[in-house]
Amino acid sequence: MLPSHRHKLLIRVTLGALVLAAVSAFAPQPGPDSPRAWTFWQSDGLAWLLPESGVVPEDGAVIGWRFGVSPDGAGTDSPREVPVFDDVCGKQAATSGQKRVVLAVDFGDGEVDAYPGDTPPQSTVTCVVAPEAATSLQLLSSDTTRPRVDQTGNILAVSGYPAKNTTTGRELPISQAAPASAASSSAEEEGAPVLLIAGGAAAVAAGVGVFFLLRRRTG
Repeated sequence: MLPSHRHKLLIRVTLGALVLAAVSAFAPQPGPDSPRAWTFWQSDGLAWLLPESGVVPEDGAVIGWRFGVSPDGAGTDSPREVPVFDDVCGKQAATSGQKRVVLAVDFGDGEVDAYPGDTPPQSTVTCVVAPEAATSLQLLSSDTTRPRVDQTGNILAVSGYPAKNTTTGRELPISQAAPASAASSSAEEEGAPVLLIAGGAAAVAAGVGVFFLLRRRTG
């Protein structure tokens, strides 16, 4: 019996998913000269979004930076963890004229984003209490995460990472917006890559099973 249109469509979708999974699993690793960059993100509570330039985070905001490979110069992947404001800053009080902002700093994946030989620090999530007018850069600037920027204000390094980018640009001074108090946590560095690899393998296995099942039914 010839396969129906619906079965043909399902077979094509399955094969497409298999091809995408295979390409992702065996994609070439970036080279030592591949462009890398820090990018800024803001969460809507569910996912990371690229905010408009010049937006000043408000009280209750969740912002983040991510270091990673930027092959086309358009930016990197978003931070791998999406913090919940109440979990990080829920117990932190802010006086009049101040705001509370969750700051996530993701130093990237050591296997994909890091320069050869570099080991990224653990990602951090911190509750920052700062003046209401504090910008995203001022919120990032503290005695531990003092950023280094180039002439146009683009971030080159955070907390001295990557070391390769600490020989150019200038280091921002500790701003008046440095946290009055903070509560921080660390994200596991190696957890995400393992889950991604396992998920890709599972997707390939599932796709193969569906493909052969359809062949038996339509043969």
